[in-house]
Amino acid sequence: MTRDESTALLLAARAGSAEALNRLYQRVSGRLLAIVRIRMGRDLRARMESQDILQATLVKSFERLDQFAGGDGATLMAWLARIAENEIRDQADFQHRQRRDIAASIPLDDAHQVMATRVRSAFSQVAIGEESERLEVALETLDADHREVIILRKLQELSFKEIAT
Repeated sequence: MTRDESTALLLAARAGSAEALNRLYQRVSGRLLAIVRIRMGRDLRARMESQDILQATLVKSFERLDQFAGGDGATLMAWLARIAENEIRDQADFQHRQRRDIAASIPLDDAHQVMATRVRSAFSQVAIGEESERLEVALETLDADHREVIILRKLQELSFKEIAT
């Protein structure tokens, strides 16, 4: 799907078309998930599911779609990425507080829940696939500026002029 098709879907969704909104979210969710996983980093990915951040991002964007000022698919991706980054930051802060609060001890009765969480995380990493994992590893080896350019171009679909700005 091209940028023009994304823009047409966005306009139809803003006009009230539930089908257009659904198709638009289907179109952006894969790229948005990649952004979420990269922005989360390994530590946060080990403690929570990236799909949860994606879902929270899409819900918040749906609730605030009337506040979105952009008019095309590229600005929509940038807006969604900002919502996701805020959600990631909030979750990282929450996880850090939780970890600090329970770091002293974990009751043996709750040990099975900790193990279940680790198993779920491992399963979700396998489910996402090797290609996504290789991309994450490769992007994490880049310095922050180069990584940002690739994310803006390939995942948020910004033009080279927009990236330069």
